[in-house]
Amino acid sequence: MKIIGVIPARYQSSRFPGKPLVPICGKPMIYRVYQQAKKVPEFDEVYIATDDERIRSTCEEFGMPVIMTSDRHATGSDRVAEVASKVDGDLFVNVQGDEPVIAPEMIQQVISIFTEDPTVLFGSLKKEITDPDEIKAYSTVKVVTDDKGDALYFSRSVIPSNIKDGKLARVFRHVGIYAYKKDFFFFFASMEQTELELGEGIEPLRAMQKGYKIRLKETNYSSIGVDLPEHIAMVEQVMREQGREDA
Repeated sequence: MKIIGVIPARYQSSRFPGKPLVPICGKPMIYRVYQQAKKVPEFDEVYIATDDERIRSTCEEFGMPVIMTSDRHATGSDRVAEVASKVDGDLFVNVQGDEPVIAPEMIQQVISIFTEDPTVLFGSLKKEITDPDEIKAYSTVKVVTDDKGDALYFSRSVIPSNIKDGKLARVFRHVGIYAYKKDFFFFFASMEQTELELGEGIEPLRAMQKGYKIRLKETNYSSIGVDLPEHIAMVEQVMREQGREDA
């Protein structure tokens, strides 16, 4: 199975314009993400996918393979699907472009879903959360799965609600790394965005509303997404603790 890593990078962002190029310990964030993805031995190739010439130029400066894509994609997955139409591969992994300290082991975990069960078409990760503020936060995407690990639903609301007395059900956060079998990926990208996807702002609901399953594996690893400028200091601190600030 040929496995391709793709890092979508969009310059325009309502909350943080130019985010992929922001310096993290002196080098662009997109470079930091790429370096982490390159540590995954299962990847045959890793690409940056962008629609912006500034990002393309930076990728070329730092020797990162880059593929130019349309500027009309509604989601990162749609951008990765365009790459899949141009690159030979069997499994495509969408690595979020704003997680410069993502553990390579997390990427390996999502890949292992497909090696353990070849029938899976669409995979991702989940992580248990216990902090009440994180559980209640609208920005935290929660997921409920069945005993096999297939998602039952995703929501920004608290699921399960745990409003009944007695033993509480565990709450899991969705970790936003996706992997798709190529043929299914094309089908997924061709679907119109659904009512549930648009209502929750969560991509997997597009497939689930059409009756397709997404398998999630539980992870104990954590990452930090850079959504706002104040998150940069947090990421740089982690990199210093890992001894990666000069890499």
